[in-house]
Amino acid sequence: MTSNTSVGHIVRQVFFAIILILFAVMQSVYPIHDQLDIIIDEVKTANRLTFAGGIMVTVMTALLVLFGFVARSTDSALVMFIGVALMGVSFVGNIVWVAGLGKLIDYTFDSPYVSLDSRVKASMVGNLLGVFFFNTSFLLLCLKDYVNGQSGGNGASSVSEYNKFSDDASHLTFDHIIRKLVHLLGMILYYSMAVAALAGYVLDEVKNNDDITTAARLMLAGSVITIISSTVLAVVSFVASPSTNAGVKGVGFLFMFLVFAGSILMVAGNGKYMDLGWDNLTQEQKVSSVGDCFGFFGFANVFILYCLPDFGYLM
Repeated sequence: MTSNTSVGHIVRQVFFAIILILFAVMQSVYPIHDQLDIIIDEVKTANRLTFAGGIMVTVMTALLVLFGFVARSTDSALVMFIGVALMGVSFVGNIVWVAGLGKLIDYTFDSPYVSLDSRVKASMVGNLLGVFFFNTSFLLLCLKDYVNGQSGGNGASSVSEYNKFSDDASHLTFDHIIRKLVHLLGMILYYSMAVAALAGYVLDEVKNNDDITTAARLMLAGSVITIISSTVLAVVSFVASPSTNAGVKGVGFLFMFLVFAGSILMVAGNGKYMDLGWDNLTQEQKVSSVGDCFGFFGFANVFILYCLPDFGYLM
């Protein structure tokens, strides 16, 4: 089985797609599906952009996964063209989604009726950046189906060239490095701004509710652990190789576990916060909060799947 048709690639792509679809539907589609005709023009435009972008990303993500199975089994230039076109539409959806979030942020920041702490503003910007970088990371993963396996009817030659990066050098392929760096950057921005900054704000503002402060501490601790561990894991994975010694692999798996643990702490904190006010949340707020949990857990663990091939697993 060639590199771009490996079980590892399929697992990464399918898992990432599931997380991305759930995140898009729960964050941008369902929560605002009945707010597309809101009176305030700026908010109405922002909601419509966010809704449209989320729909485009959701549909294109599902199609890219399904079409990937076709692309990996043929040399057809037409298949490559269709796949790249789907990726293009998905990228446009990503930009539309980000534009909607950006317009809402711009309106909120400039509104004389809303006064937000800088950390709350940072959390909104962090969510926007997370949307952009994680969508981009998924598209870079899908590109592997066409760049590595397709070459204008000469797919076999392209695969052969790619397979020259084998054994100890397989983790140093350019596309693999770029994918990891883009995803890592998204994680650092998303977890530091959308999670840690907001949790810090809650801890400063809420003094007399132990349940809320416990939830905020869990989220803050989880985000810090995830950011630090994923950064160290990225460094270790660059110096590791599929045939690396047990000591290096042990260090790698330790930080993979810490990334996983950090994501669980964030989910636990968000879950505790949701539980405290569940009865007072609208259906849309409940769905959005669950979508946050999928984002906290999923995007961190996608990075673990990205790093596993560097240690000889899920190649």
